[in-house]
Amino acid sequence: MSKTETFDFLTDYDAYSRIKSNKGVSLITFGVPWSVACNIQNSITGRVAMLFKEKVLFGSIDIDNVPRAKSEFDVNSIPTVVILENGAELKRFSGVQPEKTLAKELNVVTGSFDSDEQVDFKWEEIFDREKEKMLLRKEILIIDDDPDITFCVITILKEAKFENISIADSYTSAFNHLNESVPDVIFLNISMRNKEGNRTLLMIRRHKEWNKIPLLVSVGPLEPTRVYEDSFKEAAILRHGKYVEHPSTRDSFIGLVRNMLLFKMEETEHESHVLNICDICPPDRKTM
Repeated sequence: MSKTETFDFLTDYDAYSRIKSNKGVSLITFGVPWSVACNIQNSITGRVAMLFKEKVLFGSIDIDNVPRAKSEFDVNSIPTVVILENGAELKRFSGVQPEKTLAKELNVVTGSFDSDEQVDFKWEEIFDREKEKMLLRKEILIIDDDPDITFCVITILKEAKFENISIADSYTSAFNHLNESVPDVIFLNISMRNKEGNRTLLMIRRHKEWNKIPLLVSVGPLEPTRVYEDSFKEAAILRHGKYVEHPSTRDSFIGLVRNMLLFKMEETEHESHVLNICDICPPDRKTM
C-alpha cells in the first residue's frame, strides 16, 4: 500500500490491518459511504494528504464492512479520525475536521514544517493551485451565430487552459442548453442575426435562476457600448455582467472571464460558509 493511499472507503480487514500496523505515522478515518459528513471528511483528508503524502499513510475504513475496526478503536460516532504512530493512537477527533486542524496535528508528529506559519503558507499554496484547477473546469457557454468569432473565442479559451466550453448558435439552442446545464459564465454576441442576441439577453435576464449567471455581452467593434446600455431602461439588467467589444487582445478577454468566474466562486464560498462545515456536519452517532 503506497503513501498516496486513495480515499475510497476500504472494505476489507487486511487493508485496514496494513494501515493500522504501519511503521510510521498513519491517519485513519472511520466512517460509512452513506454518510454525507464522512464523504466530506474524506475530501478534506485527501487535500491534507497533499502536504504529508511522503511521511503519512492515509486510509478510510468502512466500519459497516469492517466491524472489527469499529470495535478495536471503540468508534462511537462518525466520522472519527485517528492519528497513529507505529500502531499506537496519538490523537482522536470526532466529527468533520477542517484541513488546518489535521495539518497542524500531523506536523506536530512528523516535524515536516518548522512552524504553524509554514504549514499555513504551504496550505495556501495548495489552496491556490486547487482553486486554479476549479476555475479552469468551470463551464463557459458561447452564444454566437458567427462561426469565425466562435472559433476565435474557443481558441483563446483553450490556449488559456479552460477545459469546459459549450456552444449555442441561436436563441433556441441557448434556451435548450440552459435548461439542461447552467454554465458558470456566458459569452453572448448581441449582434446575432434577426435580433436573436437581444432576445437571448432578455430571456436570460428575466429568468429567476439564469439571471445570476455572469454574462459577457459582445457589442461588436462598430457600435459604442453606450448605444446598447441606453437601450435597456433597467440598470439591474446587467448587474452580474459587463458589456464588452469583441476582445482586442487575448489577455484582456481572458482577464474578464477569469475575474467574473473568480467573483462568482467567492460569492458561492461566502454563501455556503465552507469554513463552518463542522457546524452543519456534527458527529453522526448512528454508526450501524
